[in-house]
Amino acid sequence: MAPQLEIHVDGKGSVFRTAERGVIHLSISSTSTNQTKSFANVKDTVEMLTQKFRTYATKTEDGRPHPSAGITTFTLSPLSTSSYYQRDTNHREIKSEPKEHVVRSTAEVVFRNLKLLSDVSDVLATLPHVSIASSEWRLTAPTRLEIEREARVKAIKDAVQKAEDYAGVVGRQVVAVEIKDGPASNSVSHPYHFAQRFPAQAQMQMQQQQAPSGSTSQGVVQDGPSLEPRTISVSAQVNAKFVSVDNDVKSE
Repeated sequence: MAPQLEIHVDGKGSVFRTAERGVIHLSISSTSTNQTKSFANVKDTVEMLTQKFRTYATKTEDGRPHPSAGITTFTLSPLSTSSYYQRDTNHREIKSEPKEHVVRSTAEVVFRNLKLLSDVSDVLATLPHVSIASSEWRLTAPTRLEIEREARVKAIKDAVQKAEDYAGVVGRQVVAVEIKDGPASNSVSHPYHFAQRFPAQAQMQMQQQQAPSGSTSQGVVQDGPSLEPRTISVSAQVNAKFVSVDNDVKSE
């Protein structure tokens, strides 16, 4: 009787889907020696953005995003404040000068309509006190759950196939007796972030802010490439142990 054979293998599986949502993270801030002015700048900007986003984030009667809504959800953080002394070229505090006051807020906006995402981002790139801090592609929660399951099934099938390949070469039959879930991962085809689509608008905004008062020079904005949703991959891995059962099969 041949000794029992043990086979230990790793199984891997990956599933790919096109991103369904585009997400932008905004920073709204104002810095001034006049705290009231800074607060008003951010407060007014947050209120304006809230009204704008609400026009695209329509809801059904039960509070869910309407099928036609270009924005599925958005959130804005409460205003926060901080103060600090100005510093000289040696980074020493200048306590003889008034403090500078910073008022901040952040926002996350989730877009279903990528054309709307492109148009709104173009506008946001030119607004004072607003900057696109980061951006990302996402899947909806149901889709992510679905492809995570598909990846796990692919991973265990890969492990079974490997074990059967090894066992078949030496004329044995095996069954799984232990399966351990391995690390999962997900990734997005490069580039993961899409905020870099708007360098021309950002450059124009900077030039306008730096231009002398009364200047009539006009910035020229060139249209960037259209936004294309990226491919998101979800991967799963398992560690499995198989043992031979050919002796049991023969005895039956």
